[in-house]
Amino acid sequence: VHVTELAAALERKGQEVHVFTRMGHGQPHYERIDGVHYHRCPFDLHANFVDEINNMCRSFVHHVFRTEDHIGGFDIIHAHDWLAGNAMIWIKQGRGRRSIVTIHSTEYGRCGNQFWSGQSARIRAQERAATYWADRVTAVSNHLRDEIMWMYEVPEWKINTIYNGVNFKNYDGVIDPGEVKRAYGLGPMDPMVLFSGRMVVQKAPDLLVEAIPYIVKFHPHAKFVFAGDGEMRAAVEQRARQLGIAHATRFLGFQANGALTHLYKACDAVCVPSRNEPFGITLLEAWSAGKPVVSTINGGPAEFVWHEVNGLKVYAHADSIAWGLGTLFTNFEWARWMGRNGRIAVETSFSWDSITDHVLELYRSVAGAAAGTAA
Repeated sequence: VHVTELAAALERKGQEVHVFTRMGHGQPHYERIDGVHYHRCPFDLHANFVDEINNMCRSFVHHVFRTEDHIGGFDIIHAHDWLAGNAMIWIKQGRGRRSIVTIHSTEYGRCGNQFWSGQSARIRAQERAATYWADRVTAVSNHLRDEIMWMYEVPEWKINTIYNGVNFKNYDGVIDPGEVKRAYGLGPMDPMVLFSGRMVVQKAPDLLVEAIPYIVKFHPHAKFVFAGDGEMRAAVEQRARQLGIAHATRFLGFQANGALTHLYKACDAVCVPSRNEPFGITLLEAWSAGKPVVSTINGGPAEFVWHEVNGLKVYAHADSIAWGLGTLFTNFEWARWMGRNGRIAVETSFSWDSITDHVLELYRSVAGAAAGTAA
């Protein structure tokens, strides 16, 4: 989503943008969407995930070089995360292009602030290489910037913070929250908390489950909807049964955009219980729907959640999360006020057009004021 929205916003601002991405089943090799040139690159699969990603990067390089041979050299090569890092490195080594890498999260953070060995160590090595070879590095929060500087010894002058954006207009329109709740077997007046994201250690759905018994003790009609899949899902569902709160939970798995948007608009609060949250796009989605948030302070959310103004900050412990959600449930009018403040925040500070202005400023500082073509 980040690359798609950023590319379209850059195009609206007069830039020529080419996106090189993996080819999905049945997709064309080339397509132009919202003015952006999309080049879809096939590559060989591999039993090892890191080796497969390196095959993808080789395909990216081949297609970038072939495109440059037809239209001329790109001013900027902008890679996103370690997944495209080697492509950026090989293009820089082969043709000397100015380059930027955006880090959306680190392998350390994705592993729940743990240094794992094996494949995880290979990914960390590729993250380090990308931050070394890039002319500039961007992070999606100051917290992540500091983590990158610490882990990969990136000098302060070389790294910028540029936040994520959100297309808040996608959340406009009116729905019947009661109808959405009924569709998932909830009472139309039941207070509903939404967890949206991957069911992994980093995102900590288990901490929210551990908090639920404390909440339903005082708010017996409260319901908790988990939208997302991941390695922890089965264990978290089992834990809900062990705690005797299965009746208060719904585990929906992955939800497509339309269904997820309806969940945001129907819920009464959104919880982000993460152990490590590089940015927290879920918060922007919640605010776009006018909903208050309860978020742990482990990462980016600590920078832009205003405590008791557009949400509540809590610690990554079940009792603290329970306090935050229980506090919202004691004053729904105050909670709705915080949600409205969140909507104001995304409209004024997190639109893609405003975020793209910061990206363009960085492009021009790296490539010169005449920069007009990015990949």
